[in-house]
Amino acid sequence: GARQPWKDSSPAVKVDLIGLVLSGSCFLHCLLLPVALVAAPSLAVWLGETETSVHWLLFAVALLVSGWALLTGLRRHGVWLVVAVGGIGLVVMGVAAAHLFGASMEVALTLIGASIVALAHLVNLRLSLSAARAVGGEGCQR
Repeated sequence: GARQPWKDSSPAVKVDLIGLVLSGSCFLHCLLLPVALVAAPSLAVWLGETETSVHWLLFAVALLVSGWALLTGLRRHGVWLVVAVGGIGLVVMGVAAAHLFGASMEVALTLIGASIVALAHLVNLRLSLSAARAVGGEGCQR
């Protein structure tokens, strides 16, 4: 049958899936927040006061989850390029959160960074599952 990684009970697979969900959530947040602000302008005041601290908190979570998933995957499949691509995505997200190119570029950079991180998680997951099958295991046990 078709491989269903979300049914794999190993922590290594679950953390990559969490990384994919977080990247997708970040992407949706960036796309839908402007719509929400237009629909409910009173949110703008509250969001303006909390936006930067919330983004840094979410970035810290992304660093921890992605770092753990990608480095664990590296131990299994040995492909450094996956870690490098994920790292580039995280750097782009950090640049966005820091407003290094101004607040006007934050959404675009975050969307780009989250997409790159999601791609890294997807490739990491596929390589990890392939490596586990190659050594006779059905799932990832590390």
